[in-house]
Amino acid sequence: MLATVIERGALRYTPAGVEALDLRVNHASTQALASHVQQIELELQCVAFSLMARKLQHVQAGQLLHLAGYLMPNRRGSRTLKLNITEWILEPEHGLFQEDRP
Repeated sequence: MLATVIERGALRYTPAGVEALDLRVNHASTQALASHVQQIELELQCVAFSLMARKLQHVQAGQLLHLAGYLMPNRRGSRTLKLNITEWILEPEHGLFQEDRP
């Protein structure tokens, strides 16, 4: 998913002592659905843990990222979702830059 960082939280620790970082991103794309084209635009809450959190703590609002991960409940028992980021690629003005992956 290609997304623009809207907001980046501060690096924090979960009750279990794992590093975590919250992000809010905006995604906009055009998707083909049967014979129709659909414009998609949404804001999404994201979280990264451990090594991903440490690496993402340096991204700034306005930066464009390619994100991969999985959806998970916002908190235990919640019906709202957030993206748990497992991989990311920063897209600077001059092309793609890929972070080291774990």
